[in-house]
Amino acid sequence: MKLEIEVNVADAAADKVGLQEHLRKEVILALFADRKITAGKAAHELGLERLAFMDLLKQRGIPYVIYTAEDWEADAKAIDEFERRRKIG
Repeated sequence: MKLEIEVNVADAAADKVGLQEHLRKEVILALFADRKITAGKAAHELGLERLAFMDLLKQRGIPYVIYTAEDWEADAKAIDEFERRRKIG
């Protein structure tokens, strides 16, 4: 996907390359936070190793993994069912 954004900024008012890279980074982090892209894709696009990407997420307060109470309950039920079937079979 290619996204182009036009922003009118006075030539002397901003480092346009720096601003462009800053916005690119923010978009990538937002896409990951919304789970629109994977961690691997986000890290790659940012030019970061996986651990550096995880550290950046921690600094920004973006969870690397979202594991809800509902996920835990579903996993607990699946484990119970697995154990039940193992005892039968």
